[in-house]
Amino acid sequence: MSNQINEYVYLLKVDDPDSFSYFLEEQKYVLHYCLLAGPFNLIFYSYLPVDLSHLTGYEQTVLSGIRSNFHVPPVPNTSYETAYNEISKRCETKIEPSMLDMTPRNTAWTEELWNLFTDLKYNLDMDFTSLVKKYGFKKTTFYERLKQISQFTDIFVPLYPLREGGYLSFCFLFKTKYQKFIVDSFGKLPVSSFHVRVKDSLLSYVFIPHGREKEHIRNIIVLWKRKGIIDSYDFSIPYSSVSLHPGIPFPPPHPPPSPRGTTPLDNGEGSVGKMYR
Repeated sequence: MSNQINEYVYLLKVDDPDSFSYFLEEQKYVLHYCLLAGPFNLIFYSYLPVDLSHLTGYEQTVLSGIRSNFHVPPVPNTSYETAYNEISKRCETKIEPSMLDMTPRNTAWTEELWNLFTDLKYNLDMDFTSLVKKYGFKKTTFYERLKQISQFTDIFVPLYPLREGGYLSFCFLFKTKYQKFIVDSFGKLPVSSFHVRVKDSLLSYVFIPHGREKEHIRNIIVLWKRKGIIDSYDFSIPYSSVSLHPGIPFPPPHPPPSPRGTTPLDNGEGSVGKMYR
């Protein structure tokens, strides 16, 4: 996330999440959605605020707001038993409150860089020859641009030692003052996990080997609740995930500050905003 680019995250409860997918796929600024089973059953990401409350079957917005950068802890070479023991021991130590940073990066996207990024966003393994021809770059110029993009972004390569099909995916929503502690603790597990802050909540994508769900909840989540590390939690299980448009058109410059020097309140941070087509 940067001063130029924000993504809005929405966690909704709807009557039939699949019926909302058709609407989301028509929206120019929605870049990803996920259908789930649980207390929140639709998650989507958008480059601008979107309001779905007028659609038939909408029930409530569980959470919405601008997201932080994703935090992805490295994957250790260890066992689950060792990981559970380490997490339990850490719960016996003094833990300081720590929230994930919401400060946007001060990056300077150009239209050329942004358009190249949208071509690469979902597939860095593609043949670059077509892009070199598309933009009329010299080979050296292309790799200079690629280096710039890598400085503006994070590249995630998830690791699933049991292969992705060997895990059940969970989306946990935590209310906690110890967000960094939770991210670091999930980093003790021998599989990738992804974490993002939305307002004061932590949304964690966690992968649990089939058959270990009960011990995972008991050895980690229930322990954190008992120790007061999390105030509350919910989780849903994704069953369909779709990536859509990789990027909006290059964003226009920010509006100038108001005469009084105050910044207008963003209509997507604090409530569901109006839709932009």
